Amino acid sequence: MTPRLLFTLIFVSLFLSGPGYSQQATVASGDARRVSGTVSDIKGGGIPGANVSVVGTTTGVITDAKGMFSVDVPNSQAVLRFSFIGYKSTEVTVGNKNQFSITMEEDSRTLDQLVVVGYGTQKKKDLTGAVSSIGNESLNLGGATSNVAQAFQGRAAGVQVSQSNSAPGGSTVVRVRGGNSISSTNEPLYVVDGFPSETGKEINPNDIDDIQILKDASATAIYGARGANGVVIITTKRGKTGKPTVTLDSYYGIQKVASSYDKMTGLQAMQITNAKNQERGLPPTYTPTDLASGTNTDWFKLATRDAKVQSYSLTASGGNEDTRVALSLNYFSQDGALKNTDYDRYSIRLNLDKQFGKRFKMGANMYGAHTFSMYKNYDGNIQPSNVMYGILSASPAIAAYNADGTYARFQGRDNSIAWLLEPVNHLYGNKININTFIEYQFTDALSFKVNAGTEYNASKEGTYLPRTLVDGEKVRGRATVQENTAARNLVEGYFTYVKTFGAHSINAVAGVSMQDDIVENHFSAVQNFSTDAFLYNNLGAGTQRVLSTSSKTNTKIASAYGRINYAFKDKYLATFTIRRDGSSRFGPNNRYGYFPSGSVAWRLGDEDFVKNLNVFSDLKLRASYGVTGNDRIGDYAYMTTFSPVNVTLDGNNSYGGTAASRLPNPDLKWESTAQLDIGADVAFGNGRISATFDYYRKKTKDLLLNIPVGDWWGFTTQIVNAGSIQNSGLELSLNTQNIAKGSFRWKSSFNIGYNKQKVLNLGGRPYIITQTANPYGGRAIDFTKLEKGQELSSFFGYKYAGVIKTGETYTPQPGAPAGSPKYVDVNNDGKLDANDRAYLGNANPHYIYGIGNEFRYKNFDLNIFMQGALGYSLFNGNGLVLESGYGTAALNRWTPDNQNTDIPRDGYATTSYGSYINDRFVEDASFLRCKMITLGYNLPIGTAKKLNVRVYGTIQNLFTITNYTGTDPESNTRASNSGTAAIGGTPPSAVSTAAINLASGLDYTAFPSYRSYTLGLKINF
Repeated sequence: MTPRLLFTLIFVSLFLSGPGYSQQATVASGDARRVSGTVSDIKGGGIPGANVSVVGTTTGVITDAKGMFSVDVPNSQAVLRFSFIGYKSTEVTVGNKNQFSITMEEDSRTLDQLVVVGYGTQKKKDLTGAVSSIGNESLNLGGATSNVAQAFQGRAAGVQVSQSNSAPGGSTVVRVRGGNSISSTNEPLYVVDGFPSETGKEINPNDIDDIQILKDASATAIYGARGANGVVIITTKRGKTGKPTVTLDSYYGIQKVASSYDKMTGLQAMQITNAKNQERGLPPTYTPTDLASGTNTDWFKLATRDAKVQSYSLTASGGNEDTRVALSLNYFSQDGALKNTDYDRYSIRLNLDKQFGKRFKMGANMYGAHTFSMYKNYDGNIQPSNVMYGILSASPAIAAYNADGTYARFQGRDNSIAWLLEPVNHLYGNKININTFIEYQFTDALSFKVNAGTEYNASKEGTYLPRTLVDGEKVRGRATVQENTAARNLVEGYFTYVKTFGAHSINAVAGVSMQDDIVENHFSAVQNFSTDAFLYNNLGAGTQRVLSTSSKTNTKIASAYGRINYAFKDKYLATFTIRRDGSSRFGPNNRYGYFPSGSVAWRLGDEDFVKNLNVFSDLKLRASYGVTGNDRIGDYAYMTTFSPVNVTLDGNNSYGGTAASRLPNPDLKWESTAQLDIGADVAFGNGRISATFDYYRKKTKDLLLNIPVGDWWGFTTQIVNAGSIQNSGLELSLNTQNIAKGSFRWKSSFNIGYNKQKVLNLGGRPYIITQTANPYGGRAIDFTKLEKGQELSSFFGYKYAGVIKTGETYTPQPGAPAGSPKYVDVNNDGKLDANDRAYLGNANPHYIYGIGNEFRYKNFDLNIFMQGALGYSLFNGNGLVLESGYGTAALNRWTPDNQNTDIPRDGYATTSYGSYINDRFVEDASFLRCKMITLGYNLPIGTAKKLNVRVYGTIQNLFTITNYTGTDPESNTRASNSGTAAIGGTPPSAVSTAAINLASGLDYTAFPSYRSYTLGLKINF
């Protein structure tokens, strides 16, 4: 799909609107008459398009170009309601009047809306930084979402959210304005109710009141060494003064696999296998009896299912002027579209606020969650435990089960269904977060607040390889247990000073913070069990210990910070921020870092010369510059660390010892990002159209890299701060009120972000190569290459030129037989070798966008949300395996009788030339996806003030427009490092952070994507 076509679809769906008309109801009453008048603003100017309706009826009109109206009313008791976007609604009783002159006041609530920023709040109109706000009306539209990031995908410009793993409870990857780091994480910092949480995006989405995404340095510098990747501030729902309310929100749905693999029939697989054997001079594998057997195994169908998803939330809140309480309970359950995969979460949240007199208040936020999941391995390896690889590559000519119901084996190996259903892979999680605060108001201007909190995360991964499998039988059962705990304690206190002096106003914050993190883990693997009954719950029952490891790390952060917001005449705004962070992660020569920022803004919309134009409802220009950091460099990275080793001194006995595993670097420090942002906020038509535009450029230096050093050190590399990356881009957010008349409302939203990334230098290294698992077996092959001028995750390989035909002599590949893959001699030196590799594409979308349309008519509401990305590629590893194996594409392979094809006779490993990393499988993955459609209806039950019942239905991932030939253009096998416990003799080897950053874009054996259909019920009383 071309970008032009996609953009056409985008803008047509967003901007198709027309004039609204409403019909006058027939009036049949003795007191009925027609009244007329004018609707004006406070300056006396007529307001065209204002809604004039008769309360309690369907009668309504809109004002003309001069703000004039004429409408029929049934009697003198009729009430006229006047409304328009950006103005306060007003109602007037008709009485004996026939002529009306209505003056409407501007509604500044949107601009006066408080936005949560770091350590405080600001009015939206006073923001000088780049902040995207997402309210709960956009987060809780229905549909199955297991974490916060899924809920705001596509709803904030410049914020890329990809569902890297579609497995139940699967992880997401979030990038704010591109990736800054090679070796460290590029995930933003999550702050939940003032507490910086490493697992903030995993809380119950139903608990959220709103989300603020801080994007530029002015907004994020208050978080110093943790703000370089952006900050996601989550505010949960709190009790409010008034009558207690109870809300029950539940849904139940079915998830259906969205697409499958195109594979041969069993007979075709037998025939092609025999044909390849004949070409190699080998006897046939399948006899005539086999060919007539009718064996035809659909491995994908056997492995997948229609899976249910359900959620039940109960929320109660209320309070008075002194005490407010909010309590929520949630149960979320998602069965996997792949059998034997499930996810369950139980959570509870309690938020308390207590006011003591006029000066003192305190509160607490408490959250607890327990999760359980059954998972498989989806990391792209070619081990039997990667069941998706087995399903993808298995021959349909092989039966899955024997006649007696046992699993069939082929050439002494278990099939993929056995590996799917027999091994036990369980992951348990427990999280507790308690965050309390006290606040004292010394004067009307000065207050002091103390936050103190603790968070405890514990996980346990248990696996068991039973003796019913060949590999399990060899070791008589193998069990592994990995337990991880992470505890965070945080105490911080800060002063807030808010004061207005005539035309001057100040909002200042100054405080200190202390944080202490302790992380522990233990891994054990044992084998040789007398029974499979214990699973992983009795390691002592295994008589052979394979491995046992443990570790503990402790990180401390001490910080001081300050921010001052200044405004003159509420039109000229400035913000200055600085934070000083001291971290035990930094080397002793760089223990403390300073992170300053400054920003200015000018509210031109309040200037008389702009007001007199009668064009803008609001207009503000912004500019900011600042420096933030990324401290997630790993604990003790600056120190010499030691690892256990075993040595043999006498040729017989093994002795334990320790050896250095890393060179020290006392100068090691954080990665720092300097960012410039220039933006504008503008509104037209009394707020009916509003837009935000930003240009940014950020440069990250002091990248953490392993740089080659002389062998005399005893090591080949040392981790240092070297290298830099630049990201620059544009962002646009647009919100429109298309129609608002009578009982019908239609509003739209659109956002798009463009980002271009470039490596400026690699600290003296010429390039960095990453590799990927070889689906043919054997050594891994180079997959991506990073060097100066390129982007992260740039594919590097050969350019495909088709198939060598019979009788063809292709000089660069001498001796390659007919039917072999042919590659381009890029450097024209007459031979094909590694020097002919080139950059084939990049896995980072250059454009990401989201489109929302919301329609309301009386008690009905319809929400359509679309999301997509442009300008990136994926490596279709699944397509490679299918074309080389039992996919239908292989039926069109080269044979002496089928010369007119681009598919080689037997995959991409038949000659020594080139490799399977070639541009035949690097595809444009640009897409437009209908992410969610929700249709709801508010039942007219009881009185609206006492009971509100809403039923709704949601379809997720209804359709996708793309030219990508894989199953899902969002697939990313290497974008996640969660759920990677392995069955084996070594600890689980999570996909490394560097691999996530350097080698994304691999679509290979990922969890199947699915389409969800859910029905929901929401009751408020």
